Formats: sequence, C-alpha cells, structure tokens
Amino acid sequence: MKDSMARFSGRQLSPIPSSDPEEWQCMDDGTLKPSRSGAVCMTCNHFRYAVGKQCQTLLTCPIHQRLIPQGEHLNSKCPQWIMRRELEVGWAPEVA
Repeated sequence: MKDSMARFSGRQLSPIPSSDPEEWQCMDDGTLKPSRSGAVCMTCNHFRYAVGKQCQTLLTCPIHQRLIPQGEHLNSKCPQWIMRRELEVGWAPEVA
C-alpha cells in the first residue's frame, strides 16, 4: 500500500524517524544560534531530555529529532523556539 501511495504521489516516502533519542544524531552546525536572553533551548516548549542506556542525560529536540550538545541548551536557540505553555497560561490551568 505504501509503495502504491509513493508512486501515486510521484515522490518517495521518507523513512520513519526513530523515536529512540539514543539513535539520533547531534544538531548540525548552524542550527543553533547563540542567545543572550531567556529564549534558549531549555526554556523552549519543545525541549525534552531522556536518560540513555548508560545513565547519561540526553538533551533532545523532537522538532529536529536531534540531540542538543551538552551546555548548548543553556545559551542557544533555534528559529522554532516557542515559549513554554506553563509560562504562557500558568501552571496546570485545567485545575482552575
């Protein structure tokens, strides 16, 4: 079915990205830009972290599906930075 859809649309389907952050590559050079404000990776709504098989912390960006180099989450951001929802509407607004 997928092959027929790919032929019908006239383009190849891209492989399904891995959902396991340990298989992701590091961010490409130039993706993250230095930021001197509070708008950095760690304060982004998309920022996530995971623990690897060897108990190391993996800083991840699910939008890019890439690992964020250690320390870069504190002083860099990308163009897809978006304010954390908790800061925008308050903590746990569904309780109110």
